[in-house]
Amino acid sequence: MDKKRGMGKVVKVWSVVLCTLLAVTACSGNGGNNDPKPSEPGKNAAAGNGQNGGKTEEGGNKPQNEGAPLKISASIYDRGKVAAEEGSYEDNRWTKWMDEQSGVDVEWVPITRNQEADKFNVLVASGQAPDLITSYDRNLLARFVDQGAVQPIDDYLNQYSTVYKKYLEEHPELKPYVTFNGKIYAVASLRNTRALTTIWVRQDWLDKLKLKVPTTIEELVDVARAFRDKDPDGNGQKDTVPIAGSLAYTPIIEDLFFARGWDWFMEDGKLVYGNLLDRYKDVLAFQKQVYDEGLVDKEYLTDKNFARQQQLWVTGKAGIYFEYVTMASFPDFKKNNPNAKVVPIPPVATKYGTNGYQEEVPNYLLTVFNKNMKNPQAAFKFLDWMLADGWDDITNGQEGVHYQKVNGIPVITDTEKFNKEVAYASEYRLLHQDKLTAESIAAAAGDDPIAKEFAQIKGDALKVAEGTKYRKDLPYRPDFKELIDMEAQFMKKRDEIIATVVIGGAKHTPEWGAAELLKEWNRLGGEEVNKKAMEWYEKNKANFQ
Repeated sequence: MDKKRGMGKVVKVWSVVLCTLLAVTACSGNGGNNDPKPSEPGKNAAAGNGQNGGKTEEGGNKPQNEGAPLKISASIYDRGKVAAEEGSYEDNRWTKWMDEQSGVDVEWVPITRNQEADKFNVLVASGQAPDLITSYDRNLLARFVDQGAVQPIDDYLNQYSTVYKKYLEEHPELKPYVTFNGKIYAVASLRNTRALTTIWVRQDWLDKLKLKVPTTIEELVDVARAFRDKDPDGNGQKDTVPIAGSLAYTPIIEDLFFARGWDWFMEDGKLVYGNLLDRYKDVLAFQKQVYDEGLVDKEYLTDKNFARQQQLWVTGKAGIYFEYVTMASFPDFKKNNPNAKVVPIPPVATKYGTNGYQEEVPNYLLTVFNKNMKNPQAAFKFLDWMLADGWDDITNGQEGVHYQKVNGIPVITDTEKFNKEVAYASEYRLLHQDKLTAESIAAAAGDDPIAKEFAQIKGDALKVAEGTKYRKDLPYRPDFKELIDMEAQFMKKRDEIIATVVIGGAKHTPEWGAAELLKEWNRLGGEEVNKKAMEWYEKNKANFQ
């Protein structure tokens, strides 16, 4: 959020809260006080039990192996968000508090987010990797499984865990993501929401032109044409660009046609790469149509960070926005268009039916156990405690200091203090039970009218996302070497082919584009990759259940 826009402290509070609720951990800033005593960060940490930061009977407090120290090491993402006064990722108020409350001494190993593959590869190869290796990248962890660098944890679950073992039984949707080669290798918890993308529309423009929210792809195009031709902003000029996009623009279109480009689909018993599906021609045809008819900005293909697209939306020049449910630009949009009303469009139908908006995979982080781990019992003691108790405090901070509860939901009270003292701590949440709901969003919005309005429509967007099933034939993508080696080359050429179809006029038809995509795929060894994909599927399909 651009603070120079003068939206005020309440809006800044709202922004931080939404970041926290969505587990976005890059929201920390400066300001605040010195470290308190180790027991201070949590809510009533001194009480030492239950949800107030202490140990519970379910928290894995079993006797340790005789003589084994209660000590483990664990990786953590280093995003450079720990203020100097707070210490470091290795040593700060929260590392002290976690050691005290969990009963396990954790040595944290910071890993720079955008260099994690290189860093982990070096640590694993040199035998210096931490006991717990945590990443979003399942394919990276799968390579460690194949290398024998990490170990299965089925036996440890049965011996040492109560909280996480029960949690996994209650959430079987996590099983495919933590299972490798038929055995459980990782721990993970559910994301607070799986909703990701949506299409927003100006309801006030629909009302002015007496139009309904579109329900089909054809109706969506008709609305866009009306926004182009009928002066919905009332300025007497034909200057609107009906559709604005973001990084979600092409993925949303692909999803409407059940043809997500880099995913794999099971078609007639065979795996097919998304860009090679016969129906991908419809994706190309739609993109070409809206470009040719002037329904989308002519410069969107070169607008690499989509800043121009966002500006069209924020300044009221666009009426349809292919975006994420978060829509961080909403405060600026509302400031510029105070009378505007925005609603999420439920997924529109195509000739293939109605597909839901993209869902995130159910798991958040994945954490695997180093093969050289000396004390898996201590690891599960810490993980059980984190899932039962610890995650809440490192998400919200201390009640009465960093937040107050509104209808039982934590709401940040001092943005600057929270940013400095708490925001970075969510990196330590290896497991959590946070859940984002329309009610929690509304509570976090407080009394600020803009925040309250966006909380309402964002809650609606979550409900829309949950209302239509999203097709995903495989829980995760194949990770075999031949695919990894050729995919980057293919994607670069793929983007060139798609752009040529969109702007190339009558000569470069969707059919031409589909043929070129297949030709490039095969040129790079795609037939062998297709064969390997089926072999990979047969090997891994038991893990998908």
